[in-house]
Amino acid sequence: MSNNSIPTPQSYLFQAPTGVPGDITRTDESNVEPAQLVAISTVFAQAYGIPMKYVAGGISQWAAGDAATAFAGVLVREVPSISGSSDGGLGDLPNSDYPQGLCVRGYVSVLCKNGTPARGGVVYVRVISTGSGNAVGDFEAASDGSNSVALTATQAEWASDGTDANFNAELRIAR
Repeated sequence: MSNNSIPTPQSYLFQAPTGVPGDITRTDESNVEPAQLVAISTVFAQAYGIPMKYVAGGISQWAAGDAATAFAGVLVREVPSISGSSDGGLGDLPNSDYPQGLCVRGYVSVLCKNGTPARGGVVYVRVISTGSGNAVGDFEAASDGSNSVALTATQAEWASDGTDANFNAELRIAR
């Protein structure tokens, strides 16, 4: 094989993961603002990659019955960041003692718990838990009637077709 030859094509045997919930997927296209976490009934946001709303003093995770108009963005990991653990910024729990990142425009990896995302498709957010492995604040690609609300295309839409094996999908926040 000479130095000018084209290498033999190779294929992946398994699909690579699309990301980790709460990771920015396209940094040049995204805007992240610092925001202080505010607890709902003494409980702070328990994960990255979840929808957030503005409340007095900062941002909070969605609560049962919230309207689609409450959507402010997605809680994201920022690296480097101040974390309550020594895991290199990949902890599952945001540190409520320090400002966190709120992606208000751009692309982020989130979990899609219901349905199959389609590029440009409607994003639903669960507002009532039905106890079948879903929780208030889950992103979904299929409506569950009054248990979920639809975000408008000027708020967010799916940026990828389908999910990876871990149910990660790319979301585009359109503000």
